[in-house]
Amino acid sequence: MRQYETLELTFCGEAPAGSEAVVDISAEFTRGEHTVCVKGFYAGDGTYKIRFYADEPGEYRYRVRGLISGSGSFTVEPADAPVRRRADGLLLQVPSEHGIVRPDGCHLRFQDGTYFQAFGTTVYALMHQNSALIDETMQTLARAPFNKIRLCVFPKHYRYNTNEPEYYPFRRRPDGSWDVDHPDFVFWDQFEERLRELFSVGIQVDLILFHPYDRWGFSAMPQKDNLIYLDYLLRRFSAYPGLWWSMANEYDLCFSKTKEDWLAIEEKIASSDPWHHMLGNHNCFRYWDPSGENITHLSWQTRMVTRVGEMMRRFGKPVLIDECCYEGNLPESWGSLSGEEMVQRFWRVDTVGGYCTHGETFFPGTPEAEKATDTGEPEVVWWAKGGKLNGKSPARIAFLRSVLESLPAPLSPLPEGFAGTAGLSDEEIKALYRSGENAGEDAGGNAEDTAEETADAQLQRRRFAKAYLSMGQAERDLYLAAGFSFAGHAGEDAYLWYKDTQCCAQTQIRLPETHTYRIELLDTWEMTRTPVRTGAHGTCQVELPGKPYMAVLAVRENIKK
Repeated sequence: MRQYETLELTFCGEAPAGSEAVVDISAEFTRGEHTVCVKGFYAGDGTYKIRFYADEPGEYRYRVRGLISGSGSFTVEPADAPVRRRADGLLLQVPSEHGIVRPDGCHLRFQDGTYFQAFGTTVYALMHQNSALIDETMQTLARAPFNKIRLCVFPKHYRYNTNEPEYYPFRRRPDGSWDVDHPDFVFWDQFEERLRELFSVGIQVDLILFHPYDRWGFSAMPQKDNLIYLDYLLRRFSAYPGLWWSMANEYDLCFSKTKEDWLAIEEKIASSDPWHHMLGNHNCFRYWDPSGENITHLSWQTRMVTRVGEMMRRFGKPVLIDECCYEGNLPESWGSLSGEEMVQRFWRVDTVGGYCTHGETFFPGTPEAEKATDTGEPEVVWWAKGGKLNGKSPARIAFLRSVLESLPAPLSPLPEGFAGTAGLSDEEIKALYRSGENAGEDAGGNAEDTAEETADAQLQRRRFAKAYLSMGQAERDLYLAAGFSFAGHAGEDAYLWYKDTQCCAQTQIRLPETHTYRIELLDTWEMTRTPVRTGAHGTCQVELPGKPYMAVLAVRENIKK
């Protein structure tokens, strides 16, 4: 087998006498002086399995203990080695080209060092639909620009999604409550099969472990049962490299759980996952503090997408706007964005180095929803059930993805003008203005044409700074949340300015004098890239067509990759 692949050891034995979720079977996998301890799980019909994710090449030995005993060895080749498969009771489950996604400062990287530019979508109740609809969704995703999806383990009861699933994660007790010690293996087998389909087309699955939209009782299970459920899920899934853990969708609406419960859930996931996948917790109103060592990123529902750079600076971790409302025409405000607004939010977030998530919500029965599915299933809304994509934003999100993935590295916020001061204290802002780092842009976001500042320009800058500081930090941050400019850079290798709704006839950009750049004009709605000039450096004037949704891209020439 090769590095970044998942192996499965399968054993036969007697069914466990008590819990079928928490069973006494584990294995130690040893390479040199390094050992990983992995818990196995019961898969039904007298079958036990242990899964192992090989993130390093080399010779491995394993020893199985508990209800089953055994030992053996195998070789893991480097990721770029020729593909070879071997039997010996080892079944390859999930090949992965690059490994697990991990945070790298405010960016995302696979284990092999490849950057991951996340482009997410949302289909909450995908796994609880009929097979024909899931098949259609899988076919849609294989052609879509998305490489990450948010979906739930538990079924979801909410507007536009009230169907009864065929299977549930656990069997019921005689009193109708859920018996978490006895999983429904048909549910888990089918769930896994669909996960592997998503992995096979390069989609990371952000798996939502809890949510409040429930009529079956999953959201109100005792904490003891919550932890048993998590134990089984993590034993079964944690060796899959393409998974992320989302503690909840809208955790702050799960009123049966206290903050202490959530902290215990966070710790359970972190301590039971030997390979430390991405871990976040999605909010409705109050975001879950991402500063803890277990939390890898800020998973944020907000319409204030202009604050992404501020939050990156504050926490030093990736910021994922996992919900910024959806393209559609629902009566609800969260589901009625125009295609233009959905695309605009993606550009606002991604230009400064954040990651945005899509959803589509066309009202059943309206012309826009007529082609939501070919399966005959009534009232199919993508965000809930899947089906087919019919909005205007996916093609334009694909264009944005092509632009960002063509760059030599991910973008970070370019702190130009007042827009670059969000979240900073008075003293930090004063230091910026004293150093001149923030000179050259007024409060309206228009760059001054000054290679060397005149005395008048310096005076004007000080006046702006004094008036700006008079607002106080809280008021400043609210002021900046309205958005001024969106600019990002990849060191000195690439610069991107998104002009948003500004209808400029021209703009001026500043590039380093030490390199030369190729400048392009991007029409983010028409999806065009027009060369402007080559050999550019220093202060440059760029002519614009006087329409919204334009961007200017400058990429350093002759970059050694």
